[in-house]
Amino acid sequence: MNEQSSREDPTLKETPLNCGYVANVSTLTPKARLVRSLPIDFAQIDREGYQLVRGFGIDTAWFETELCRVSGGKLFFSDRLGSFVHEFRVLPHSDNLSEQASCGGFHTDFMFQPRPPEFVALLCLRPDPKHPVYGRNQVVHRDAFLERMHSIYGITQEDFLTQKIEYTFPGRAPISLSLLRSFDDRLILSFHTSLMPKGKVAAFGDIPIRNMIEAVCSEVAQDVILDRGDLLIVSNHVALHRRSECTFAFNAEDRSFMSREMATIRFDR
Repeated sequence: MNEQSSREDPTLKETPLNCGYVANVSTLTPKARLVRSLPIDFAQIDREGYQLVRGFGIDTAWFETELCRVSGGKLFFSDRLGSFVHEFRVLPHSDNLSEQASCGGFHTDFMFQPRPPEFVALLCLRPDPKHPVYGRNQVVHRDAFLERMHSIYGITQEDFLTQKIEYTFPGRAPISLSLLRSFDDRLILSFHTSLMPKGKVAAFGDIPIRNMIEAVCSEVAQDVILDRGDLLIVSNHVALHRRSECTFAFNAEDRSFMSREMATIRFDR
């Protein structure tokens, strides 16, 4: 699953978008276009943490157009990327977490932003070479996560709201963030296990909180297998997500590695 880089994109912002304009621009694309409206069920996403749409297609211009329509133009734009759509693939070496082959950490996207996007849409452009065993997505609903953390480790919702985790980055001041916070009259999770300190946090006892979270998430996670053209929409407020380990296939003709390729858009409603 698309994971944010260890360096948050400070240019990510919600930008009102004229959907008619996007539709006009998208007709100029030379890619094959599957004209299919996107049936998003927000009640299901809120209840289960995600929705899977099979066979949506791989036209990223149409992907942007349809998400513009269903969101009322509330797409998040990145000045760094210069786009609403972020296309990426797994690389043999990368400092960006979303491009690394190793298994990712459970997280919410852009958790350091004052207003994280409400939804993350992930479109599979090419599955892992060893699909469906590798390159799976996993989604964990907030409620299932909190219930198991309490029943197994005795950590309460209040503990998650009040205790903070300190994230450190080279050349930057540490950032302290609670694991759970109130946002727009609802509770949203805000952490990334790959960026968490590996040691013990006094408030959570003898077991490192990172290990506790990963154990519980592994137990309650829903596995999602994406094939070419499949679309996964994840709630970035009531769910955690991650992507499992990926692989490569070497192409001798052009001496390059084939790997999983994705496109993602963040949006509100």
